[in-house]
Amino acid sequence: MDLKLVIFDMDGVVFDSEKVYFEANKLAADKLQMPNYTLKYYKQFIGAGTEPMLAQMAKDYGSRELVDRFYQMSMDNVYPIVEAGKLELKPGFKELTAYLDEQSIPYVIASSNFKKDIEYYLEKTNISGRFAHIVSADDVTHAKPSPEIFEKAWKKAGCPAKNETLIIEDSLNGVKAANNAKIPVVMVPDIILPTVYEKEHTVAILPDLVAVRDLIKK
Repeated sequence: MDLKLVIFDMDGVVFDSEKVYFEANKLAADKLQMPNYTLKYYKQFIGAGTEPMLAQMAKDYGSRELVDRFYQMSMDNVYPIVEAGKLELKPGFKELTAYLDEQSIPYVIASSNFKKDIEYYLEKTNISGRFAHIVSADDVTHAKPSPEIFEKAWKKAGCPAKNETLIIEDSLNGVKAANNAKIPVVMVPDIILPTVYEKEHTVAILPDLVAVRDLIKK
């Protein structure tokens, strides 16, 4: 592939972070005695952004105040889990980025997470400064599947031809956002298996980031 830019989603693509978030959320839900907070329930919010998740949870649990307490407690739980060394890079990240560096192909993060958290995770995994730019939830008004975050990342990187740009995603909402931005996307599934939509609307569905590197090499 002739590429001028690679845009990484972060959670589930760069970091094996969904496991960390679910553990943090489950601890909070159990402490607040919120029933039916399961992995299946958690999965529906992957890639959707914080506010849409909180709004839906407020409907499901009948109290925005309870959900706001849950969210704050969950966030408080994340840092100790990360400090314990449980946040890991996804397989193939180092191999893929080494190849991109070798080929002088810039790469950026476009994540629904907040910038302070992104920078903290990068620091804790010793990859601070690797990405040319970071676009976060702080920079956008609309969450995925809106294309806003990918369009901002693309513009921040200098607006290369969209057919020479590649997005790496792991979620349905992320794939839809890439499609809405009219930028090619590869899916590397994390917790959620691809549906027919992803199979029909991606360049490829690949098992890991090493496979993405090999695709780019072709």
